[in-house]
Amino acid sequence: MEGYSDSPFRRICKRINPDIITVTEFTSADGIYHNAKQLMKKLSFEKEEHPIIAQIFGKNMDTFIAAAKVCEDMGFDGIDINMGCPAKKVVKSEHGVALRRNLPLAFKLIETLANATSLPVSVKTRLGWDDASDLTEFGKGAENAGADMICIHGRTYIEPYNVPAQWEPVYEMKRNISIPVLGNGGILNVQDGLEKIGNLDGFLIGQATFGNPWAFLEKSREISFEEKLPIIKLHSQMLIEQKGEYVGTREIRKHLVSYCRGFPGAKQFRPQLVRVESYKQICDVLDRIAEAVEPMFH
Repeated sequence: MEGYSDSPFRRICKRINPDIITVTEFTSADGIYHNAKQLMKKLSFEKEEHPIIAQIFGKNMDTFIAAAKVCEDMGFDGIDINMGCPAKKVVKSEHGVALRRNLPLAFKLIETLANATSLPVSVKTRLGWDDASDLTEFGKGAENAGADMICIHGRTYIEPYNVPAQWEPVYEMKRNISIPVLGNGGILNVQDGLEKIGNLDGFLIGQATFGNPWAFLEKSREISFEEKLPIIKLHSQMLIEQKGEYVGTREIRKHLVSYCRGFPGAKQFRPQLVRVESYKQICDVLDRIAEAVEPMFH
C-alpha cells in the first residue's frame, strides 16, 4: 500500500465506512531513528482516522525502540511490524518478508518492540518464503515473543499476485495460537472477506481499494460515476491541501485513473487525467467524464 494509504486516502475510506481500522504506509524504523521529523510527516494522521495503526519495518533493535517512542508520542493506537513486503530493495536489505528466513531475529524484533511500548503490537507477514511449512511455528513464536495479533497474506514470497491466496494454512495456524489472526490477499470487498474469514478474527482489504474505497461498504453494490464524483473530488482536494498543488496533483493522478477505470467512455480521458496540474483542472476533466459516462447508464 506504499504510495496509496496516506492520510487523505485513509480519511476517504473512513468516509465510506467509519468503523474500519486504518493502517499507515509502511515506514522505515531506521528512517524514524535518523530523520524523525521527516518521517513524522509521512506518518501524520487526523483525529477522524482513529483507530489507526502505524506500520514499520526494519531489523535493528535500537531503531525499533526509537520508533515505538515516536508512535506513542504521535498518538497511534497500535504498531504493526511489516514482515511481508516482497519488494526487491526491501528483501535485499533483509527487511520485510526476508525476516521469515531468520526466525530468531524476527522473534527478537517482536519481543523488543513489545517490551518498548504499551501499545498493542501486531505482525503482518506472508505464508512463508516458498511454502507455508513453518507458518504455525512462526505464529507460535510471534505469540510467545509478545505479538498481540498477526495478519497473514495468503501467498508466499515467490508467488505473484495473480496466484489465488491460500487460506487453509492460515486457518490451521489460527487453530494453534490464541491471539487474533487476520487474513489478507485477494479480498475484493467486505462481503468477500466475510465469506473467507472462516475461523479467523478479521481480514484486511488492500489493493482492491485502489480507486474503490467503496470496497469497505458493508453490502457491496454497483456505484455509479455520479455517486463517485463527490468522493473523487474530495480526495483530490484533501491530497492537494496536505501536500501542496505540485505534489498533490501528481500523486492524485494514479488515483484518478483507478477511480475512472471500467466506466464506458472514460478511457478516452486517461491522457488528460495523468497530466492534471490543478484542482480546477481535475474537476473540469471529471465533469466531462461524468457527462460522457452517465448517459450510457440511462
